[in-house]
Amino acid sequence: MSVTYREFLFVGLFTFDWETYLTILSSEWPYSVGLIVILFFHEMGHYLPARYYGVKATLPYFIPFPFGPIGTMGAVIQIKERIPDKLKLFDIGIGGPIASFLLSIIAWVIGISLSDLMAIPEGMDKSKFLFFGDSLFTYWSGQWILGPYDTNLFDINIHPLAKAGWVGLLITAINLLPFGQLDGGHVIYALFGERYRNWIHWLFLGFIFFALLNFTWLLWSFLIFYLLKVEHRFVPDSQNELIGFRKFLGYFMLIALAFIFVPRPIMMGNEIDSPTLLHDILTILKNAIGGI
Repeated sequence: MSVTYREFLFVGLFTFDWETYLTILSSEWPYSVGLIVILFFHEMGHYLPARYYGVKATLPYFIPFPFGPIGTMGAVIQIKERIPDKLKLFDIGIGGPIASFLLSIIAWVIGISLSDLMAIPEGMDKSKFLFFGDSLFTYWSGQWILGPYDTNLFDINIHPLAKAGWVGLLITAINLLPFGQLDGGHVIYALFGERYRNWIHWLFLGFIFFALLNFTWLLWSFLIFYLLKVEHRFVPDSQNELIGFRKFLGYFMLIALAFIFVPRPIMMGNEIDSPTLLHDILTILKNAIGGI
């Protein structure tokens, strides 16, 4: 209900507008079903390895959030005991991102193939519209499947299944951030062990700079620093190296993060053409240097 109807959920309950409910259901079910499947398999990617290794874990908790354009804050399982070694930590940590990464790409590619381009009317007031930002992957794949096209002249009339893929990739990218108890934190700790503490805070500092592009990342920075933590907790066999396919897979997923990360995820229309805080700072520095 939350994912399908999102902001309309409570409006419809108060207005008893059942006809609109049916209309939304008929158009949005590919989004809600697609996204729930992506989230479910992401959590199963954690749950099944945990059960295989005898680590106690809960079934997934899905978190509804019918107050925004996505309709959910994702899903989570709770690991109820300490993971004993790096191999198990890696397998449990990376299973979720791999599952959601693959399913999200499939949903995006099929959905974008079912989408079409629409010309942006000249002088159109974009301020009332919500826009979803691009990662390197979504931009290049969109240009390949629908293009080439000029993003200043055309926008994608996105199919709901493509939107599910976009949200799935965003959630996967957030989970792959290499900090603390996020999936990426498990992966990077399993790859580098205790020596990663020498530079992980510098990496976190670099991540904070994304807040200069979009305020969302400042909120995530606070969440990581105070709740999820920057550093991973100690694992007893941290000195042992991952080898073979696991090592390749770990590096592959960390590199994939660079291609699916969205610097400016969701924007109002008036934000698109407005300069970012980073742009303003660079302009001030340029003018200051030029005036010396």
